[in-house]
Amino acid sequence: MKNTKFIALSLGLLFTLGIQGQTVEAQTKETVETCQVKDKDSVIDAITNRYAFMGSELTYKKTIGDTLVYENDQMEIKVNGLDLMQTGKQPVSITYSLKDSKAMFEKMGGKALEGVSSDFIIQTTLDVQDTTAPQIQVQDRYDILQGDDFDLSKEIKVSDETEDVSVDVQGTIDTTTAGSYTATIIATDDAGNQTSKEVQVVVDKKEDPNFYQKIADAALAQIGVHQDCTMLVTNSLKAVGINFHGAPSAYLSLGDLTNDPVPGDICVYQGHVAIYIGNGQAVHGGWNGYTTQIFSVNCSNSLIGYVHVRQ
Repeated sequence: MKNTKFIALSLGLLFTLGIQGQTVEAQTKETVETCQVKDKDSVIDAITNRYAFMGSELTYKKTIGDTLVYENDQMEIKVNGLDLMQTGKQPVSITYSLKDSKAMFEKMGGKALEGVSSDFIIQTTLDVQDTTAPQIQVQDRYDILQGDDFDLSKEIKVSDETEDVSVDVQGTIDTTTAGSYTATIIATDDAGNQTSKEVQVVVDKKEDPNFYQKIADAALAQIGVHQDCTMLVTNSLKAVGINFHGAPSAYLSLGDLTNDPVPGDICVYQGHVAIYIGNGQAVHGGWNGYTTQIFSVNCSNSLIGYVHVRQ
């Protein structure tokens, strides 16, 4: 924005000699100037780009009906017929007026004022444009639990100069499966202005309070079954959705070692594996004739440790 404009106006352009008090005949300005939707200050450059004004910086003052009024210390400019709520080219009438005789006298270089009008009217076209992209208001990251009822679209707020804004959410968020997901939000207004924002959604696995007891119960349900120790543990883990089978030492990879075991933890020995059920007892497979039985955690195989299975 220019702070002050001091551009000499030709007398034939802004003022004319004639009958005292007569307004200058309206002229047509063919060049189409632009301004921004809903922005009264953007009109200032549009109305002063070609026709200069005197004095200090021009400012918006008020609206009277469909007329916008701008002023500085020496001039008043009225823009009639401009609707800043609507985009597109609009025919307007602009009236440039000197506010007092002193300003007129200075403008005329100290010449007599008789027969000089202080108004100059032009008919022109202003193009109201919307070049401002919508603003997306949403968190950068959401942390939810597996199975939570979560709809990202309900978290999004969009503001724009116009009311017609389309919002597109790209990317899949599976709230039933733990993991990190990225979604891209794209907002487009009716003028084609577009903005986008990426959002991360982290789905944390929901812990089952009965997780370990389910493992222990599944082991107890196999008492008397003819199987080896690894199949006992493998079948017990299936009760909580873990599909794993391997050598006894391989079960160490399923969790962290603990000195305070709970029912459902895995007892890993040298060459043997079992399911802890509490009170110093475990369910062992491949025991006494290759069957599944309850026995003390203390057996002939050396205990490596108790594995607290990760959920």
